[in-house]
Amino acid sequence: MEISVKEIEKCLEANGIGYKYTGDKSAAVKGFSAINNYKNDTITWIGRKEIAQEYHPDALLVIAQDGLDVSFSNMFICDNSKKAFFTIIETFFNEDVVLTDVGKGTYIGDNVKIGKNVKIGHNCTIDGNVEIEDNTIIHHNVTIINKVKIGANCEIQSGVRIGHDGFAYSEDVDGIKTMIKHHGGVIIHNDVFIGSNTEVARGTIDDTVINEGCKIDALTHIAHNVKLGKNNGVIAGCTIYGSVRTGDNCYIATSVIRDQAVLGNNAFVGMNSTVTKDIPDNSVVVGSPAKVIRTNK
Repeated sequence: MEISVKEIEKCLEANGIGYKYTGDKSAAVKGFSAINNYKNDTITWIGRKEIAQEYHPDALLVIAQDGLDVSFSNMFICDNSKKAFFTIIETFFNEDVVLTDVGKGTYIGDNVKIGKNVKIGHNCTIDGNVEIEDNTIIHHNVTIINKVKIGANCEIQSGVRIGHDGFAYSEDVDGIKTMIKHHGGVIIHNDVFIGSNTEVARGTIDDTVINEGCKIDALTHIAHNVKLGKNNGVIAGCTIYGSVRTGDNCYIATSVIRDQAVLGNNAFVGMNSTVTKDIPDNSVVVGSPAKVIRTNK
């Protein structure tokens, strides 16, 4: 299958991606490849200066980040070259397995409400007062129980667990521990991605909330009563303890966030940090314990 420049232009325009094209409009590609492992007759991408220094000069068709000093016979120059390149791949070359409406071995309880065009993989358990809105994808071996609402256009990868009680107990005078039953739920807003084998606990009284646009990597633990703001990026292996609050557009890189900590809007937590205190808006913190190293404006 060949994909022409004109077809790619229509794809970018349909997705609202701005571009400038230079070269032969009759050019066509048969696939895609990385610039450092370039394959003939494919479309490729150069997004950073470091990669541009090693680019393949004979590449047939290139998506290039605006501002890079590169030159090719056929080239799309884009403000958001990464989005452009992967939108093209997904549109024309995607070979992912297409899920059926409900996979084999999946149990769906009587009280579950499922919207339009929802796809659910094999061996899932969805039970309780659960609502899943339109166009959401649930992959294999996912458990969603108790009180959970998942918005539209979400993706929940394999092995995710949503809705179990979090870790909380009371003690008597002898130190005997009794687990506290949780009565809250989980609310996941639209356009949220949750990576494989992540755990999201329900709230003790109120709900655990993941707001619109959050992207959560694999093997993350989100404890009870956490509230993530809009468009947070949470990287693999993070532990976010109970009742943490984050603002919008936070980025947390494989770190531990102490219970009840508050992260302001646009907070950036560097890799392997331990956050023990509240973080102001626009702050970059690193270390254990995490300390502010600069403030972004």
